[in-house]
Amino acid sequence: MKVIENALEPITGYLMSIKRNALNGWYELEIGIYSSWVFDENNEIKCEVISESKEGKLIRISPKNNGIVIDDLVAFVEVIIETNKKIADKEKQFTDKMAEMKGMLEMEAKKFYGELEELKVNSFKNINDSFVKNLHTEGERKETRGRKPKSTSGLTETQVINQEVVK
Repeated sequence: MKVIENALEPITGYLMSIKRNALNGWYELEIGIYSSWVFDENNEIKCEVISESKEGKLIRISPKNNGIVIDDLVAFVEVIIETNKKIADKEKQFTDKMAEMKGMLEMEAKKFYGELEELKVNSFKNINDSFVKNLHTEGERKETRGRKPKSTSGLTETQVINQEVVK
């Protein structure tokens, strides 16, 4: 690679043209960038959008004073490219993280709905079994702990009736 080709190599995919502004005596670069990319001028270098479409923008990068040379313009374009690549990487990380979280949430939802379905089936079955069991034992009286009823033997019929009324 030769010297100029080597210097322009980092921006080759974005560089559209290099023009000499004879009126001001400096070089201007025209670059093409994606429409979603960000850029901004500063105190030394001016950025002007020449044309814009859905796919991208054509931007003129030019100095604001004679102290800025073509090397500075190329370095500025490199900053624009690197900044936007970092932004794209960060967006990709976020997208990947969201996809991972979505997958985890879908698994949790599937597990939850499976447990819920099982609970619906088993709960009704258990309640139904309990209900049927209680139907069959309704006639039978369970013996409970506590005092046994007094024996009514040896009492007169009136005394037994009075005892039952008191209860």
